Amino acid sequence: MKQTGHADVPVERGESTAIFRKLLVAVDFSKSSTAALAYAEDLTRLYASELVLTHVVSFVSASSPDAGALYIAPEIGQAMAEDLDQLANQLMQRGIKSRTILGEGLVADALEEIVQQEKPDLLMIGTHGAHGLERLILGSTAEAILRKVSCPVLTIGPGCTKITRKTLALQTILYATVLQHPSEAALRYAASLARAMHAHVEIVHAVDEIHEMSRREVDIELQSQTDMMADALKGSDGKASAHRVYGEPVEAIVYWAIKTKADLIVLGVERGRPLASFLPAGIAYRMICSAPCPVITLKHCCPAIS
Repeated sequence: MKQTGHADVPVERGESTAIFRKLLVAVDFSKSSTAALAYAEDLTRLYASELVLTHVVSFVSASSPDAGALYIAPEIGQAMAEDLDQLANQLMQRGIKSRTILGEGLVADALEEIVQQEKPDLLMIGTHGAHGLERLILGSTAEAILRKVSCPVLTIGPGCTKITRKTLALQTILYATVLQHPSEAALRYAASLARAMHAHVEIVHAVDEIHEMSRREVDIELQSQTDMMADALKGSDGKASAHRVYGEPVEAIVYWAIKTKADLIVLGVERGRPLASFLPAGIAYRMICSAPCPVITLKHCCPAIS
């Protein structure tokens, strides 16, 4: 990988203490990537973050982070680097300091290498939300990124159409899980965001009626999760409430996100296994495709916000 350039204009100071000190944005010049970059630009202004743009020249990188296997010639890679620098210059003209990194190799592997080098607080990507056969071909790289990259990954899906400066303040954070497979890392991450932002956390447990636990088991687990969240929020203005929702997990959680006007969904994914997560297989990607707000996914090893 190589550093390709930077813009030297100072960052406009945001109105909040920096929660996200460094943002890494995967750019592929697609419409979904543009949406992720716009969100990153606003976050940079709000939190006075450092912004790093990256593009991976890869056998699986052509027109989007979800692209299928295509060979990229060296001269095309150079053109991509120039386009990336042009984006940084455009940001500079809007008062945003940024720099660029060009990666090489398989998309998920290259991004993880950059993450290890840069130590960003978030990797940000966009996805178009393909379905059916197209999803099997184009969605595999996006899911590989969620599983492979060790830092939290914030994904902008096609349903994120009403993002405003108000939603960037993260007033309502939805922590989503199923009771059989809760992710403590994701729960604590949601709590740390809530502490920093004085936000409300909606703990939402999706219960598939086909595999429904007893009401007593559900209530015990809900109480355990609520107590853990309350302990993590102790001494702050952050608040939490817990809810049991029934039905197909994605539909139930997305419904609750819409109902509560959630600004962000946080959920845990399992690293390494194909299409695996702490929710039923493939649900993380389906959630991203359907969610009305950005989704942050975390592995066990992801740190909490400091």
